[in-house]
Amino acid sequence: MSTALDNDSLFGIGPYTPEDLHNGPEEGKGFELWNGWLIEKMSPSLRHNRIGRGLRRLFIDAAKRANADVLVDGGEYEFAFPTGIRKPDVFVLHAGAEEAGLADDEVYLDPADLLLVAEVVSRRSGSEIHDRRIKRIEYAQAGIPHYWIVDFRPAPRIEVLELQRGEYVSTRMITGDELLVVGDPFEISVTPSTLYALGRHES
Repeated sequence: MSTALDNDSLFGIGPYTPEDLHNGPEEGKGFELWNGWLIEKMSPSLRHNRIGRGLRRLFIDAAKRANADVLVDGGEYEFAFPTGIRKPDVFVLHAGAEEAGLADDEVYLDPADLLLVAEVVSRRSGSEIHDRRIKRIEYAQAGIPHYWIVDFRPAPRIEVLELQRGEYVSTRMITGDELLVVGDPFEISVTPSTLYALGRHES
């Protein structure tokens, strides 16, 4: 969830680089970089936070059942795209990619190693266009196989996008108590309305 702002008063005059991102206030926490512009990630609401935690718990539990060697996280992990730096709300990554990055003391991870990305959007906000349109193009071009767009108003809803011939195709739109079952990157089953309960606790 992010929105484009003119941050000249905070960072100086753009266009900006990844170095500017990390040299800014709080070392760039709360910002992404897109086409030379700093993008402030909007302060998430309580509902946004709960849905994000629910998604992480959902993916972690499903990965454990499948014995999948992956990292599930989100927020401050940074991924380098041709257009800039992105910080997905929730992601599933090949665990080996993080290990390799640690060994090489890398700052950024390669989005090509992502198996699934989920963005939690707020309707009628500046971030909605980024999540529904701009990131949809960026994530597809990076070859990320699965992209979930998750709403929480007026009711919890999950849109499942799958990469086909270089573009995302919306394969399912599930709302409320409808059951979603997917087989990739491993079996995941959930009803959108249960994400709030899943996100009640991290552990």
